[in-house]
Amino acid sequence: MSVTELRPTGRTRTPAKSASKEAAEAEALRAKTEAAKAAADIANQLKAAKAAGEIAEGEARAEEIRAQAAERRAEAARKRAEAEAAREKAQLSAEQWRKYAKAIAITCVVVSLPLQLMAFWSPSAPFLLAAPLVLEGLAWALLKGAEAAIDEGRPSWHYRALAGAVALFAAAVNYLHGSAEFGLGTGLGGAFCSLAGPMVWDLHEHGRILKREGRKSRRERREEARKLAAEAIEKKAAEQREMDERDARETIRSQQWPPVWERAVALAAALGELHPSEPTWKRAWDDVEGTALGDTATVIAARVAAKAAVKDAAKDPANPGEKAEKPQVESQVTTPSKAPGVKAVDGRRNNGGKPPVRRAGDTLAFSPVARRAMSLAARQRTAR
Repeated sequence: MSVTELRPTGRTRTPAKSASKEAAEAEALRAKTEAAKAAADIANQLKAAKAAGEIAEGEARAEEIRAQAAERRAEAARKRAEAEAAREKAQLSAEQWRKYAKAIAITCVVVSLPLQLMAFWSPSAPFLLAAPLVLEGLAWALLKGAEAAIDEGRPSWHYRALAGAVALFAAAVNYLHGSAEFGLGTGLGGAFCSLAGPMVWDLHEHGRILKREGRKSRRERREEARKLAAEAIEKKAAEQREMDERDARETIRSQQWPPVWERAVALAAALGELHPSEPTWKRAWDDVEGTALGDTATVIAARVAAKAAVKDAAKDPANPGEKAEKPQVESQVTTPSKAPGVKAVDGRRNNGGKPPVRRAGDTLAFSPVARRAMSLAARQRTAR
C-alpha cells in the first residue's frame, strides 16, 4: 500500500494564506475601522452642533423671558409709584383744602361777628351781646355735629340744614344793620361773610361725604347713564333681530312642512313653550317623518335610486370610466410557468395601477368549453 493510499480521506487541510493577502485584509480592516471612527466622530459633532444650537435657542428664549419679566416689573413699579404719587397729592390737596376752608371761616367770623355785636348792643339790655355769640356758635356747633355724623356714618343733612338756617339769619341781621348804619356795601359784606364761612366749611364736609360713600361726579354719572342707554338700545336691537329671525324661520317651516309644523306646535303647547324650540322641532320631525332631521321617505328613495343609477352606469361597457378601471388581463387566466413574464408584475387589480407588458403567448388560451359559454352569454346580452 502506498503512502497516498494511507492518507485519511474526508479531511483536507486549508492552505495557508499568503503574507500579502493577510496584510491586505489587515489594511482593509484598519481602513474600515478608521472609516467607522470618522463616521462616529462626524455624528458626534453633528449631535454636539445640534445640541449647541438648541442650547443657544433656549438661552435666547430664557433671556427674552427675563427681559419681559423685567419690563413687567418695571411697569408695575412705575404704576405703583404713580399711584403713590397720586395718593400723596390727593392727601396734600385735602389737607390744604381743610386749612384754607378753616382760614376762610375764621376770617368770615372776624368780619361778621362785630357787626352782629353792634346790631344787638343796647345800653338797657347789655346781655343781648351774647346773641351774636350764640348765633355764630350755634352755626359752627351744628357743622361740627355734621362732621361727627359723617365720621360715624350717620345722616348729616339735618345738621347742615340747621346750620344753613342759622347762618342765613345772621346774614339778614348783618345786612339790615350794616346797611342802615354804614351803608349798603357794609351790609352786603357782613351778610356775605355770615354765609360764606359756614358754606365753605359745609362744602368741605360735603366732599368728605362723597368720598366716604363712594359717590361719583355728575360727569361720571352722565357717562354711565349714556353707556347704559347705548347698551339697552343694542340689547333691544339684538332681541328684535332674534325675534325677526325666529318669525322668518317659523314661517318657512310652516310653509315647507305643514304636518311637521302642526306636530311641533302641538308639542310646544304640551310642553308650555310659546314658540317651538329646536329640540321640539327635531322631535316633531322624528314623529312625522321617522328619519333624521332634513330627511324624508321621498328623499331617501330618491337617494337610493340615484345611487343605483350610478352603479348601473358604471357597469355600462360604453362608459370610458369603466374601461379605465378594467384590468389588463383576465383574473382567472394564470400565466404559464415558462412564460417570459413570470417574475414581472402580474398586471392584476392589486399591482399598484401599473399595467403589465403584454406579449404573444404569455397567457394560456381559453378552453373550447369556456369559449362556447362566453359566446352564449354575449348573444344573450345582445338579444336583451
